[in-house]
Amino acid sequence: MESSVFKRYLMVVSGVFFVGLAAVGAFLPGIPTVGPLLLGSYLLTKSFPALEQRLVRNHFFARYLHYLDGSSVMPTKTRISSIVLMWCSIAFSISLIYWTSGGPLWLMVLIAIAGVVGTVFIWQFRRGD
Repeated sequence: MESSVFKRYLMVVSGVFFVGLAAVGAFLPGIPTVGPLLLGSYLLTKSFPALEQRLVRNHFFARYLHYLDGSSVMPTKTRISSIVLMWCSIAFSISLIYWTSGGPLWLMVLIAIAGVVGTVFIWQFRRGD
């Protein structure tokens, strides 16, 4: 009994942590948003559904989460703006790494590769055509 209560509290705390990380990532380049948001939502769904429902109704995240229910098509305008903003963030992150430390080339290439993968994913995700 105590183990399941501890597990539930651990999942709630972890879920809130990941949602908070996603909120920070929405404003700071280089910090992911979607992955932590999905993980946080999953953890809250499994441990505290009322808190997850509050997250879904939250005005800040609600415009992103409705694409994940499987019934909404992501408009082309949203798709393009997401890709442009993602690449602005990637360019800023790579520039910051380069200018502050001369950064390792492998890290900058890895960030760019992740951007290409993200671009393909966003372009293919929930297409209406």
